Amino acid sequence: MTTSTLRTSHHVIISAPATGPHPEVTRLLAAAVVNRQFRFLLLNDPVQALNMGCQGEKFTFTKNERDLIFSINAKSLSELAGQLISSLGISAHSDQYQNKTAIRRVFKTV
Repeated sequence: MTTSTLRTSHHVIISAPATGPHPEVTRLLAAAVVNRQFRFLLLNDPVQALNMGCQGEKFTFTKNERDLIFSINAKSLSELAGQLISSLGISAHSDQYQNKTAIRRVFKTV
């Protein structure tokens, strides 16, 4: 199984199985959840948000997926997620993701 991992900072790592049809959407939304600046940029200037990435992480979308993200005019992350899920035909209640997302906190010892 392939795992999609997003490092949100030096201390938090979110991993989700990349088994669905749109693993990059999972990564994009996870980045927007944990990073306030990226979320603001994604909602207000999605072109720049996707071009810049989030904390060194880049997102790989098809041209059609990018165009879809750019066309959504959402005021909140939940609105953006809802429109992406609806437009891409992703089941929001799929059992394939149940209990498979891991959030780890990494502690540095000094």
